[in-house]
Amino acid sequence: MNESLCMERCKERMTQKLYYEDVYLKEFDASVLCCRKSEKEERWEIMPDRSAFYPEGGGQSGDQGSLTVEGSGEMIRVLDTREDGDQIVLLCDRPVDEGARIHAQIDWEYRFDRMQNHSGEHIVSGLIHTRFGYNNVGFHMSGDRMTIDLDGEIPDEAFREIERRANEIVWSDVPVRTDLYTEEQAQAVEFRSKKELHGEIRVVSIPGADVCACCGTHVSHTGEIGPVLILSHERFKGGTRMEMTCGRWAYNYLSGVLEQNHQVSVLLSSKTLETASYVQKVLDDQAQMKSEIICIHYEQIERMADELSQKGDVLIFAKQFTPVLLQKLAARVMEKTSFQVFAFSGDDAEGYRYAVGRTGGDLKEFVKEMNAQLHGRGGGKPFFLQGSVSSDRKNIENYVSDHVEKLIIVDM
Repeated sequence: MNESLCMERCKERMTQKLYYEDVYLKEFDASVLCCRKSEKEERWEIMPDRSAFYPEGGGQSGDQGSLTVEGSGEMIRVLDTREDGDQIVLLCDRPVDEGARIHAQIDWEYRFDRMQNHSGEHIVSGLIHTRFGYNNVGFHMSGDRMTIDLDGEIPDEAFREIERRANEIVWSDVPVRTDLYTEEQAQAVEFRSKKELHGEIRVVSIPGADVCACCGTHVSHTGEIGPVLILSHERFKGGTRMEMTCGRWAYNYLSGVLEQNHQVSVLLSSKTLETASYVQKVLDDQAQMKSEIICIHYEQIERMADELSQKGDVLIFAKQFTPVLLQKLAARVMEKTSFQVFAFSGDDAEGYRYAVGRTGGDLKEFVKEMNAQLHGRGGGKPFFLQGSVSSDRKNIENYVSDHVEKLIIVDM
């Protein structure tokens, strides 16, 4: 049949939305009203006369699953689900004949993850709205968490309380109710909504948490949501952006955290619930060691400056020096001598950082040519310049020796 004629005939019929009749329906039979090649994607758009596949909308992604064609047994993958007017469109990996009978199966794990998280989002957004009056103005669901944008800033300490209260509502296992209202009836009902609504209005109610207009899929009791975790929050465009996760996604996240904590406790020989204090001790010890090492390096620098004060131009290789220590070394030697100082730190594999100078001197041309010859870059004041070169020690020694008479080479 002509594709455009097929679409016209298809639009005359409304897809029966089975996901509103039974949100737990995992498989069903249907007839194909029409099938066409997608204009934008390498997919086929199949329109059934009835569908339990939920279409993308309201931040919730469309369902996935499979279709089995009666008679041939051909298997077709449903990659996504969208809505086009009154029609539910299944985006599939291959076509099917108009009028064919199909047996459809929903990827239930994929759907239930989103039911758990969508329901958990209602609880958290509702609690925030009740306490602060803020609205959920942006919502995105990925493969393991949700991002929610709120139109106001929330104090840091409030998030743990909101999370605790959300989980209490889950534990209470209260029913999640969906009611249908006409526009006129809805005027007498107080509920959250992101936009002005017309026609039939679906309102989802969770006792103690939320009353909100929503067209998504939700669990029937809060106990099915599982753990609710608020993962992060930050200021965003005058409001708050938060990340949260529920159900299986939350369990997987916590399992990962527990495994990481277990590995840390083994490495530190600490008890599982005492890893933070042990890590703090390690960090304190490390900071003390760094401080002691810096003191040792400063003593080395002083000794080196005293030893080289009257010996002439010097090329110093200080392998373990940080850029700051290298700068201190060059500067301190310069203070005690009137000669040129060329200090390098690094290795042949990674290259070298440098700090070069001479009190009252001008080494800009020397460094400019050195950078060109040794593949380096850097700059500074004429009497003191810093940078790095991608070269080995031999080339550095040869270059400096060719430009400086009676050069002394020292290792630290």
